[in-house]
Amino acid sequence: MQIRLHFLVIILLMSSSRILYSKPADFLTLNSDVTIIKQKSNLTNSIEKDAYSKSYSYHWLLNKDTLDFVLCAFERKIDKSIQLSVHHKKPMLLHDVFKNIEECIPILLQDFELSKFNCLVIQSPIYYLDITKELSNEYISKYGRTRVDENKLNKFLINSILNKRIDSFSNTFNKKVSAYGIEKFHLLNKKNFSNYLPEADLEDYPEFTIDGLAVYIYLKIKILK
Repeated sequence: MQIRLHFLVIILLMSSSRILYSKPADFLTLNSDVTIIKQKSNLTNSIEKDAYSKSYSYHWLLNKDTLDFVLCAFERKIDKSIQLSVHHKKPMLLHDVFKNIEECIPILLQDFELSKFNCLVIQSPIYYLDITKELSNEYISKYGRTRVDENKLNKFLINSILNKRIDSFSNTFNKKVSAYGIEKFHLLNKKNFSNYLPEADLEDYPEFTIDGLAVYIYLKIKILK
């Protein structure tokens, strides 16, 4: 429920083509054209107020126009752990998601202790063409088109192409994947892809894909041997 509320807030923020900002400390210039803008999120929902001590969203601007990518960061009250979640309306490469997060590290560090980063939330695999085809092939070779339970899904993802990509990214934070979860997990048939990606060319997409409201990637500290 909490993640769904977060994504609703993000969608509302993205509905405007421009974002106003005022404090110089609230933006990070990447180059002459692209800037990351930081906005403090108001935790108005009672569940969020109880769960989180603070939250910020980060928006990528090309000149003054918002790009189709938002990163949200949350600090939990109970243990000060950090959750990062991403949202975008159109498909993109998972590699570019990681690139954007890494670009955002300097401004994230203004408000968050990233050594406590332990959860990354990304969108359904259908939004990432660089993994969805291979991930679907791996799944069908192991389970066919049968929907598996949560434990089997976690074991599958730990040994999948997705985990290899995540491990490469998580090394930046000296972390490794400990577990996965997909909210409302199901298998999505290609005939329904256009409901998610109305403007995408679906020719290179697989016949079905793993799907859900969001993919939760739980991280733990990588112990050096």
